[in-house]
This record gives sequence, C-alpha cells and structure tokens, in this order.
Amino acid sequence: MKFKVLTYLLTLLTLALLCYYGTWKMTSNGLAASSDAAETQITRKKLMHDYCRTHPYNMKPNPPIDLRFIVVDDENKIIYCTVPKVATSTWKRILGDLRGLKQGINIHRWDLWRRLYQYTEEERTQRLQTYFKFVFVREPLNRLLSAYKNKFIGKDRRVSRKAREEIIKTYRPQDFEPNGDNNVTFAEFIRYFSNNIPRNQHWRQYEELCHPCVINYDFIGHLETLKDDAPLLLKMAGIDDRVTFPPIHNSTGSSEVLKYYSQAPPRYITRLGELYRSDFEMFGYEYLGQVQALLDRGDTGRI
Repeated sequence: MKFKVLTYLLTLLTLALLCYYGTWKMTSNGLAASSDAAETQITRKKLMHDYCRTHPYNMKPNPPIDLRFIVVDDENKIIYCTVPKVATSTWKRILGDLRGLKQGINIHRWDLWRRLYQYTEEERTQRLQTYFKFVFVREPLNRLLSAYKNKFIGKDRRVSRKAREEIIKTYRPQDFEPNGDNNVTFAEFIRYFSNNIPRNQHWRQYEELCHPCVINYDFIGHLETLKDDAPLLLKMAGIDDRVTFPPIHNSTGSSEVLKYYSQAPPRYITRLGELYRSDFEMFGYEYLGQVQALLDRGDTGRI
C-alpha cells in the first residue's frame, strides 16, 4: 500500500515538474521573443531618426490635408497611419473593436474615423505628444506589386480606372476602349509609375502618407515581422487585454515578386527604386531587395 502511494506521489511530482518546465520554457521563449522585438523597435526608431536628421527637408509637412491618412482614436488615445496593403484592414478592425463598431461594417468608410488634419494645430500637438502612435510598413516594391494585383487585376479595380485608361492611351492607344476594362500589364504599370507616381494613397511613398520625420512614432512595425510585432504593439498600447491579433497569412512570396518584376526592363525598375529610395532607407530595407538581381541581366525587355 505504501509503495503504491509513494509511486503515485512520485508520478504527481514528475508531472508537476514537467508542467513547470514546460511553462517556464514557454514563458522564457515568450520573454526572449518580446525582448528581441523590443530591441528591434529601438533599432528601427534610431534608423528613422538618423535618416530624418540627414534629410532636413522632410521635417516640415505640407498643408494639414496631408495628414488625412492618419486616423485618431480619442477614446483609446491611439494614432495610426493607415498605409494601404500593410494589414490596414486588420488594424482598422482591431481599432474598430476597441470602439465597439459593429462586425461586418465597412471598416474603410471615411466617416468612421477622425483624421489628424481635422483638429486645430493646438489639438494636434496635444495628441501627438500624449497618444500612442504607430505605423506599419512593408518592403516598398512588394507593396507596389500588392497594390497592382489588388487594384489593377483584382476585384477592387475602381480605384485604378483613371490610371488604366491613361496607361492604355499612352502605350497602346489603338486598344483603348472608352467603357472597357482597359487591362494593363505589370510591365506597363511599372513603366507608367517609374515616370511619375500618382498621388493615390495606394502607391504613395511612406514619407508623404505618414510624415515620419515630423511625427515621432512610438511603434514602427514591418509586415515581414508582423507575427512578432503585433503582440508587442498591443502590449505597448495597453490594449492586449481587450483585443487580439487574428491569424497571420503569408504575403506575396519571393518567387512571385521576381516573376512579376522580371517582366519589366531594368531601366524602369531602377527609376522606380529611386522614386521609393526614401522608403527603403528610412525603414531599413535593402535597396531594391530581391529585385536587385534582375538588374544584372541585359536591358532587352520592351514594352
């Protein structure tokens, strides 16, 4: 009898130790991941400050209307710069949940959000000094490709109608259809944008959307590290006990990026890189990224 009791107690002790070890291991790993993410934030903000210090012309924003892509949640004291194609729908949904917005509502409705430009200068200053401010970015050329797939060949083509018509009229006038789809190839898209980036928010540079040299963001997230960044942001903003970030899906893969950009002559990729150079530099992305390899080939492509 005593032997059975002793065996039972030893079994319980073993299970308890295993549970404790498992919990300790998970907690330690979690703390390590959190610590790494926090260190990354320090690095990103230092990089941003260094860039802005060497580019003083970026220190003054244009008229207040340029702040219309920065939304303000007064109830939760949060400011968020909405960069399209960088998990914007998800972050707006989270902020909407905090405010009690109904599920299923079009989270992108303009009237749902107050914009930073809608406040007086004194009110803006007060909020920028006291609210939690964050922005999420992604590799610039990947973001541009994502915008093309979504706005030029995807379901949401309404935004690109004018641009598609202009591109076809410029490069293939014989194919222009006044009431047609006017489908644009990625090579034509790159050629058009490498000459002049329209000011639509879906492909505008980060510095023109978010003014990071004027607004001292408390958190700079990258889509590529969203899995680590999202939990830390929620914790730093003090809302991790009220909302959670949904499952994360993989974004555009490396092979797909190269497949699309290989359709464009290198000279247009080079021009595009220069137009987005500030986005690469201020957020620590390697210039042209994986697309750089395509510049080693001969400039034989024609569109």
